[in-house]
Amino acid sequence: MRGEARKAFEMKDLLCKLGKKLGYEVDVEARPESELGGLMMRYDVLWYLKQPEWYSRLLEIVLSRDDLDPKYRELIERKANVKRQLLVAFEIEASDTTTKAMKGTISNLSKLPYGIIVVKRGRKEASKTEGSIRNRFERALLEFRTLHGPNNVIVVSFDDIKKLAEELGVK
Repeated sequence: MRGEARKAFEMKDLLCKLGKKLGYEVDVEARPESELGGLMMRYDVLWYLKQPEWYSRLLEIVLSRDDLDPKYRELIERKANVKRQLLVAFEIEASDTTTKAMKGTISNLSKLPYGIIVVKRGRKEASKTEGSIRNRFERALLEFRTLHGPNNVIVVSFDDIKKLAEELGVK
């Protein structure tokens, strides 16, 4: 395993341990569960919450009505089939990537409650004005927000995640 791939694997493992410690259901390298069915995008690490019992019961009550429009009934049935709610998706970038790919990653995370891009601080790019991959992701995120509005995506470093895990007693 190359150094970058090993570091990315270690970060996925740490995020899984951290998610489980915090009480979430965790998936790795998976498509998100959604009422939309099988989406093509995959995330490196996903943290889910179980759907609240009151919400499941409310959906059952709505489905028991006989006056629902068929298309609305289909929507509620799809919602009822989702047993957990995606709370956080992580994308890990251990090596350099293009700005276009960065914006795609940001876009894929932008509609989630929490989208977190974890980047290795790494080496400086060839040009000192470009900065590290983390700095480039931060600039791409700011540009994306200017064009598309606010979202819940943030860019953090491997060290930031390690520090949080350490504070929470996760190794």
